[in-house]
Amino acid sequence: MNKFPLNDEKAQVLGYFSFMGPGEKTVFIAAGVLDNIINGYLVLTDKKLFFFFYSNITIDKKFIATYPFIVSVDVKEGLIYSTLTINNKKESIKIEKIKKKDAREFYSILSKIIKNNRK
Repeated sequence: MNKFPLNDEKAQVLGYFSFMGPGEKTVFIAAGVLDNIINGYLVLTDKKLFFFFYSNITIDKKFIATYPFIVSVDVKEGLIYSTLTINNKKESIKIEKIKKKDAREFYSILSKIIKNNRK
């Protein structure tokens, strides 16, 4: 199991999401836009990655992958915001308008997870 320090203050303030399993901890959270359609949060827990969003109608999530199924990650940096492209074994998900600092941190963490998956 991949372990990362739970030192992201934002993750600890927002803490628990209704889609998390018992004992699951939030590792990192960043605000962004899923596929240029809906605003929400990219949420990394100690077991999985998902995009959490809410609208006038519902609170929902777009499941991205559990750790073993994350295949690759790419970051494209702009002047203010960045875009993360995350590939799992089935599809590619693009999260746009992430703050550059958060995108770099997500890229770093996800790269470590991918490296551990290849072992």
